[in-house]
Amino acid sequence: MANNIDEYSDSYSININLEDDQDNMRKRFFEKGLSALLADPYFLLLYVPENGAKMQIIRPATNAYHRKRMIKRINEAKGIPSFYYTLSHIWGLSKDNRHHWSDISEYVDDENGQPVKPVSMRPEKRDTLLSLLKDHPDSYWWIDVLCARTDTPLDIMGDIYSCCLECIAMIDGETTLIPQLHSLMVAVRKEFPTYYNMSYDEVLDRKQDDKRLAHVTELLFTLMKSQWWKRVWTWQEMALPFGDVRLMAETGTHQSLSNTITVDDLLDYFHPNFRLEYIAPALNNVDSESGLINAMALHAWLSEIFNARSSSKRRIGKKSAQEFSYLMVSLGDSPRRCMNPVDYVYGVLGIFQLKIPRMNDPNAVWRLFLSELDNYMETTGIKNEVLGTGERITGISDRAYRIDLQKATDMSDVFINHFLVTS
Repeated sequence: MANNIDEYSDSYSININLEDDQDNMRKRFFEKGLSALLADPYFLLLYVPENGAKMQIIRPATNAYHRKRMIKRINEAKGIPSFYYTLSHIWGLSKDNRHHWSDISEYVDDENGQPVKPVSMRPEKRDTLLSLLKDHPDSYWWIDVLCARTDTPLDIMGDIYSCCLECIAMIDGETTLIPQLHSLMVAVRKEFPTYYNMSYDEVLDRKQDDKRLAHVTELLFTLMKSQWWKRVWTWQEMALPFGDVRLMAETGTHQSLSNTITVDDLLDYFHPNFRLEYIAPALNNVDSESGLINAMALHAWLSEIFNARSSSKRRIGKKSAQEFSYLMVSLGDSPRRCMNPVDYVYGVLGIFQLKIPRMNDPNAVWRLFLSELDNYMETTGIKNEVLGTGERITGISDRAYRIDLQKATDMSDVFINHFLVTS
């Protein structure tokens, strides 16, 4: 260890130099976000040693050795200028069963060098997680059940997920689903581009007999129904990372990339700008009402992913009123839910880069959010910029101010239609 300490004894500061970084926008974004995280005493990370030794929780703000190693990796990066992974998963707990993982203490020490106390995690996910960590020696991870505390500021999540190297999403469902999608996507993509230039009738004729696309659409619909896509917090975890959001089954073995796909893969292969008619003929029951409803749900799901990822990746540049409008409409169409009403706010803060302290009163949180969002539209120039319709966003509607988060059943009740005022 003494040699390692000597290696990192010089003073280090973050200085990112990236290739293909127009106007140094990514440099400024990551330098600001990562500098804030490394100095924040609430920011904890799990370190996975290279030699297979016991893992440990690290507090970068007070651990000079690891902080300097982290900064070195940031400064040497050429792609995503980061050094740590994040985990996104569904807890799946109940009041009657908290699924306490007691023997996690055999694998992890806390930031004080003591065995960690039991954490909540469903048994079927534990071996998968341990295998995943073992496959990434000498790595750093932010995992909520290990790195978040009851007093951790909720608005820190925006920086954590925005600045990660990659987000690994453990998806509930059949273990064969994602590998099947991975293998089929490569073959299907070879045909997809030709459809852009087809007429409506040609699309229908071609797709009616395309059993492979029907199978892919069936798999996508199954993926869409997993619980991971239905939570508010996972919306932010899907949207914010500049790096990949990699989907894998929460059970099974995942050493091969063929067992994973990324959220951006879904957009590359099944872009939501494909017309609804493009998806509908692939459904076995397209002539039935339920078949059409399923097609529309799939199209809306892909559109939500597209709007979230597009808005997120462009948030480091000049803000666009049109994209902001699309994003708000997408949130207003979302059926995602949360257990705590305040999470309808904290679960979307990162996309707007807003900071709101942890508060327990849902409606106090909502009023502060609306005030901050209105100020955001003002300072970014979104207000009064002409939309494609020729209108301008002038503010937030009175209806939005009357919303009671405690009565909301999902995001569509919160980010209602006509959330914004235009004229």
